[in-house]
Amino acid sequence: MTPGPGPDSLRAVLDSVFAAPRYRWVTRPDAMASIRHYWALIRQWFTTLDEKHPLGYQAVVGTFLLILVVIVVRAVWLFVRTVQATPSAGTPIADPANRRDEGWYRREADRLAGRGQFAAAMQADFVALVLALDARRALHFHPSKTPGEYAREWSVASTRDEFRELVGRLYGYAFARWPCGAQEYSEWRARTAPDRYAPAR
Repeated sequence: MTPGPGPDSLRAVLDSVFAAPRYRWVTRPDAMASIRHYWALIRQWFTTLDEKHPLGYQAVVGTFLLILVVIVVRAVWLFVRTVQATPSAGTPIADPANRRDEGWYRREADRLAGRGQFAAAMQADFVALVLALDARRALHFHPSKTPGEYAREWSVASTRDEFRELVGRLYGYAFARWPCGAQEYSEWRARTAPDRYAPAR
């Protein structure tokens, strides 16, 4: 009978096999372990609070629910304001294919104001002002520009702050829904005379 391999030989073979990289068992770090740990602590704290101080537990839960309701209401309010800030179909838009002049936008502003649409009238009146300033080479009119871009482009140092304030008022009345009536519109019109920003040469 041929003797079998000794225990030491068998152990050496097994050790050499299990020393291969595929058999190296390494505990991989668990990125969620700390989150699960703190979540368990929080649950334990709530359970203990509920058992020992029921009124305190109800107060904490009520506070969290109130915060959640405030967040949801705030999100809905911002969504509604964003939708309302979208220019309506009656808002005048400069059409590059049919470029209207300053006089047309002034008349359109008067028409809209006569119908009580003062915020839209201010937008038309601002376009009229920009066209007038473009004719005086103080600005370069382009239908795709926003009022904010015109404010950044304005280069007359003596009236820069006043022009930027005018643009701020436009955004407030037309898009932030500041209260806007006949008095506010009258004050606005007093600020949109082209000579106020760039006297004719």
